[in-house]
Amino acid sequence: MLKAVGLFGRSGNNKKSLPRPFKDYYSEWLTTLKTSLLPSLRQSLSDASSLSHLSLHVDALHRHFLSYYDALDSAAQSDVAQLLFPDWRNPLEKPFLWLADLHPYLFTNLLRSFLDSDNDSDSDADSDSVVVQFGDRPWHIATAWRSPSSSLTQKVEQVECGLRLMVPALAARARDAQAAFVERVARNWGPYDAGKKEAAKAVMAEAMEAEMEEMVSVLVDANRLRRSVLAEIVGAASVYQAALFLEGLAQFLVGFRNPELLAQFDQCKTPLRI
Repeated sequence: MLKAVGLFGRSGNNKKSLPRPFKDYYSEWLTTLKTSLLPSLRQSLSDASSLSHLSLHVDALHRHFLSYYDALDSAAQSDVAQLLFPDWRNPLEKPFLWLADLHPYLFTNLLRSFLDSDNDSDSDADSDSVVVQFGDRPWHIATAWRSPSSSLTQKVEQVECGLRLMVPALAARARDAQAAFVERVARNWGPYDAGKKEAAKAVMAEAMEAEMEEMVSVLVDANRLRRSVLAEIVGAASVYQAALFLEGLAQFLVGFRNPELLAQFDQCKTPLRI
């Protein structure tokens, strides 16, 4: 609905302009992630000759994600509809979106996959299974997630507890904003029924402006939550653990744009029959 009626709230004089569509920024951001930062991190993980060198790559990748959320905030101030209803996202990406980007539960679920995977492998500590799983990497990196510290597991539980409180609250704010928009338009729909289209347009524009302002606030708070979760995970993990976690997250995003995977998805589509 926000996208469908967004034109009522736009005018040439008050609409903030973007230097370029956000989809172009995201394409460049993802290309940098795929062709530069992710390969550099992997190379550092394979060598692992210097902890400080690996730490630099972890920090660079973390800052790359933070810069993305800064850009997402800025884009929301200009046109929040392009983010909440992104027609430029492909069908593999859309199911994972929540308030314009990845659901924060995805971060903790990815973290849990590392914790659970290595807990399951504790009984095979003398085998090479973990090395094979992570590829040709030094043993101390391949086993980085084995026997995590108690402080890390406690931090994960705290983050998950916070998400259980914050996610429903943000979803409720977005839902209430849309409900208030519908109620306001319905309450003032009389002028349109009487044929006064300009009056109806003014009512729609005013209601739309109020909703968009609230949705921008919700999206910015959602991004603040995503930043916080990433920072909490990276801060609580060791350098090796953080490197493997960020590698997994980066690969997850890059995989959405894999042409072969998209082609397979298109072949699996079931025609809609009515």
